[in-house]
Amino acid sequence: MKPLADRLYHGLTGEYPDEGANRFVRNLGWIGFTFAAAKVISALVNIMAGRLLGPDEYGKISVMVSAGAALAPFMLFGLNNAIVRYGVEPARRNATFTLAGAAFAVMASLTALVVLLERERLSSFLGVTPEMMTLSLSYALATGIFLIAAGTLQAEGSFSLRGLGEIAFSLVMAAVFFGGFFLMGRTYKAMAFSYIAAFGGVGLLLAVRAGLRTRPALPDRSGAGTILGFSAYSFGGGLSSFFLLNVQALVLNAYLAPGEVGVYAAYYMATINIAAYLGHTVGTVLFPKASASTNRGRLWALAVRTWLRLFPAALLLFLAGGAAVVTLMGRAQYRLDPALLLLFSAAGALTMVQNSLAHILFSEGISVARPFMFASWAAGLLNLAGCLLLIPPLGVRGAAVSFIATYALTIAWYFRARRLYMEGPPVSPAPEDAGKSA
Repeated sequence: MKPLADRLYHGLTGEYPDEGANRFVRNLGWIGFTFAAAKVISALVNIMAGRLLGPDEYGKISVMVSAGAALAPFMLFGLNNAIVRYGVEPARRNATFTLAGAAFAVMASLTALVVLLERERLSSFLGVTPEMMTLSLSYALATGIFLIAAGTLQAEGSFSLRGLGEIAFSLVMAAVFFGGFFLMGRTYKAMAFSYIAAFGGVGLLLAVRAGLRTRPALPDRSGAGTILGFSAYSFGGGLSSFFLLNVQALVLNAYLAPGEVGVYAAYYMATINIAAYLGHTVGTVLFPKASASTNRGRLWALAVRTWLRLFPAALLLFLAGGAAVVTLMGRAQYRLDPALLLLFSAAGALTMVQNSLAHILFSEGISVARPFMFASWAAGLLNLAGCLLLIPPLGVRGAAVSFIATYALTIAWYFRARRLYMEGPPVSPAPEDAGKSA
C-alpha cells in the first residue's frame, strides 16, 4: 500500500509523487511547519494588540504599514524576485547576488533621501502625519532588507534557515511589542517599532550570512540586462501590488472614522493577511522550483487540479479562523458580522489561488514579465477604483467586495496568459505518465 502522504498527494493532484515532488513536499513541509509556528506567534501578538490598543490605534498600524508598502517597491525594484529567478542557477548565483545587493543599496538610499526631503508633501498626499511617514519609511527599509536576504536563502535552497528566520521574526516582534506597550502605553507606535525591529534585525542577520557566502562577481552585460530587466518588470508588478493589498487602508482612512479602519484591519488580519502569508509560504518553495522546472505547464495543471479540490475547504477554514480571531480581539470592539466575515473569507481564499498561480506564471521569466506587469497594474487600478466607488456607500464591506472582484478577474487573466505565454501543454498527464518529473 502506498504511504499516506503519497495517497494524499494523489488525492489532490491526481497522480503519485516522483522524487522531485517528494523533495518539494519535504521542503514545503518544513517551511509550512516553521512558517505556521511563526504565524501563530505573530497572530497572537496581533490579537493582543487589537484588544489592548482598541480599533482606533490598531487601525493606525494598518495605515502605517500601507504607507510603508507604497515606499518599499521603490527600494526593492523587484530585485528580490530576480534573486530567486536567476540565483537558483548555481552558475549565475554569485553574480546575481552581487548585482542585486549593490542595486538594492543604491535604490534604498535614493528612496530614503527623497522621502526625507519631501516628507511633508508625501505625508499629506498619503493622508498620514509626518511622524507616521518616518515610521513608514523605516518599515519599508526594514522589509526591503528582509526580503532581499530571504530571496538569497530561497535561491540557494536554504529552506531550513529561511523557516527559522520567520520564527525569529515573530519572537522579536512579540518581545518588542510588549516591551513597547509597557513603556509607551496604548499607542500604535509599540506595534510599529515591533515590525521595524523584527524585519530589520532578522533581515540584517540573514543579509550578513548571505554576504559571507557570496563570492563578489558581476554578470556580463547581457546577463546584467536580463536580471535588471526582469527586476524592472517585477518592480512594476510589486508597485501594483500596493494597490491590490494595501491601498484599502488609506482609502478607508480618508473616508471613514478611525474605528472603522480598525474593524477592517481586524478582518483583514484574520483572513486576507493569513491567506497572503500562506501563499507566501507555498511560494517560498514553489517559485524556486517553478523557476528551475523545464515543464511549468505541468506544474500549472497540478496547481489548478489541487485548488479545485481545496477551495471549499479553504473558505470554511477562513470562516472558522476569522470568527475565532475577531472574537478573541473583542466581538463588541470589532463587530463580529457574519456577512462581512463571509466576504473577507472569500477574498482570502481567492488570494491563495491567485498567489500560487502567479508564482508559476511569473517564473516563466522575461517573456511573461511585461504582460504580467501590465496585468498587475490593471488589477491594481481596478481595485483602487473599486475602493473609491464602494467604500463610501458600503463602508468596510466595500473593500472586501473590491478584493473579490479584482482577484476573480486577475485569475481569469492568468488562464488566458498561461495559454499565450507559458511553454508546455496544460493537459493532465496520462495515467502511465503519473509520477514523471516536472
